[in-house]
Amino acid sequence: MKYLLLLVSIISVSCYADDTIYQYKDKNGATVFTNKPVKNGKKVVLPAITVYAAPMTQSDFKAKGYTNSMAAKNANQDSNIKKNYTQSMNQNLGTNEVGRQQILNEELALEQKALTDSQQALQSGMATKLPSEQNNPEQYQARIKALRDAVTEHQKNIDILSNQLGVKH
Repeated sequence: MKYLLLLVSIISVSCYADDTIYQYKDKNGATVFTNKPVKNGKKVVLPAITVYAAPMTQSDFKAKGYTNSMAAKNANQDSNIKKNYTQSMNQNLGTNEVGRQQILNEELALEQKALTDSQQALQSGMATKLPSEQNNPEQYQARIKALRDAVTEHQKNIDILSNQLGVKH
């Protein structure tokens, strides 16, 4: 019996000793971790893993047959708190929606102003050629394309905001 106990303890200690981790850099420079000793590998000391039990739930408490009047009172308070929280969230939902609508309306107004500004910039940009663009038509085309892209971007933003607000323009 003593020999069996000694054998089991030796096996358990040897299993624990195999948990050594080595770190090294491979030929590509990547960091590699392994459980086998490697030349130029450094031994990594890792902290022990700790395991905690999950807290007891209300159903666990009831299943184990506990009878505690304080626990029942706390359960009632918890259900009242959850009910009040749900009611306040439902009330705030209406005010949050109003705030959202207001923000979207402000964004829509800003995008419409930005659209008119970018359209005016496009018109004036098409009407005049810069001196550097006289001999370089690609530069002129690139500038006009950027102005057109800005107009298109503002139009897309207005469409998105209008859809979110439910407004047809």
